[in-house]
Amino acid sequence: MKVISSTFLPFKGFTAINLFGIIVVRKECFPLSRQTINHEIIHSHQIKELFFVGFYMWYLTEWFLRLIYCRNFKKAYKTICFEKEAFSHDANLEYLRSRKRFAFLSYLK
Repeated sequence: MKVISSTFLPFKGFTAINLFGIIVVRKECFPLSRQTINHEIIHSHQIKELFFVGFYMWYLTEWFLRLIYCRNFKKAYKTICFEKEAFSHDANLEYLRSRKRFAFLSYLK
């Protein structure tokens, strides 16, 4: 997993973003914790399952719909099914060994 630091990405208030399997980290948040790296690796599995572009299209669509519903940027982000799965399991460094394909679908509530 390639990790690079950036002054501009992700937006302030966020630590890292996974862009096609490359983790981009805000310079002030570098180095990442094992938990954050695990969170981003979970996203890498989600990205591969939806063939990259499908993941980003779904992610943005779900975020936009949840933003309309929640009317809060951070809350909309936290309720995206991909984020719910990753946040639920990022502390468990063994999670990916037992993770079933498309596990994020169980967080679509």
